[in-house]
Amino acid sequence: MKCIVFIFAQQNHLFHCLCSGGKLTLEDLASYEAKVTDAWNISLGEYRMYFPPPPSGGAILSFILNIMKGYKMNSEPKTTDDKILFYHRYIEALKFANGLKKHIRDPRFIPDENLTEDSFANHIRSLISSDKTHDPQYYGKNSYMDSIGTTHLSVLAEDGSAVSVTSTINDEFGSNVLSSSTGIILNNQLNDFCGRIVSSPCFNEDTVTVTWERPPSNMSPSVLKSQSKTLVIGGSGAETIPPAVASAVMNHLWFGKSLKEAIDTPVVLVDSQSEVKPEPKLEKSLSSLQDVVDGLEAKGHKIAKFYNTVNAVEKAGSCISAWSDERKKGKAAGY
Repeated sequence: MKCIVFIFAQQNHLFHCLCSGGKLTLEDLASYEAKVTDAWNISLGEYRMYFPPPPSGGAILSFILNIMKGYKMNSEPKTTDDKILFYHRYIEALKFANGLKKHIRDPRFIPDENLTEDSFANHIRSLISSDKTHDPQYYGKNSYMDSIGTTHLSVLAEDGSAVSVTSTINDEFGSNVLSSSTGIILNNQLNDFCGRIVSSPCFNEDTVTVTWERPPSNMSPSVLKSQSKTLVIGGSGAETIPPAVASAVMNHLWFGKSLKEAIDTPVVLVDSQSEVKPEPKLEKSLSSLQDVVDGLEAKGHKIAKFYNTVNAVEKAGSCISAWSDERKKGKAAGY
């Protein structure tokens, strides 16, 4: 399983970047190479999940799932108390995941696969209290800034090839610079270093302090394979990507929901300030979850709201199913 990181640039684009206060140089573009690397992977029951190594967010996604698989869930929680406990544990996993984001660095600079190890997930799981949450510092709080201009595509071809690809220009309109020669909106990807590296809270200085390092990202395109099934999945929405994809994977693999049900199920996010953001019900009133929300608040969680998107395609034997998130009017298509 291979992962590809690529860039498209022209000297013309650099001119527009520099004229708008950008940091890239011709040397940067001339020395940039597309990297084809082996995917990292973890075991999830009968599946093996493949995902890009850092600086992508796949390690964070795998960390969340590794923690949750230790609770050995094989069915969706039914009672209010069980739902409260499930969401509490999941939220705690997300809080620890946020605290670890500062460690998601270009592996050429910080080689560390510890995040994906079962032993590490077991240790973190032992720090999760069932009856209460903790102050942000308990989770290694990190005030990072997240990008929001992502889109995702999951593809399954007739020859069995599977592709999960996420692209981004970082913020909604990237650098807010439009190339007059190509009509392309240029990204502001270097901004992803903001808040992640202690020595560089943000690139307001005249010089970039992290030479040649590729910026971190939440993008988590993944392929899950078992003996008879292939699941291609990923999402868009910056900091919402790892928890939203993790939620869809848990709902589909562990709780037996269809792709539509798994993706449509309301998602819970924890932001960089440790504020919990459960998504409102898509078709039912929020009151159906109010007892759960009350239970989480009783454990000390602070509650708000948000939105995300996920899409996936799966092949099980000769049967192929696909679903694209309706939150952003996504569509599944075949040929």
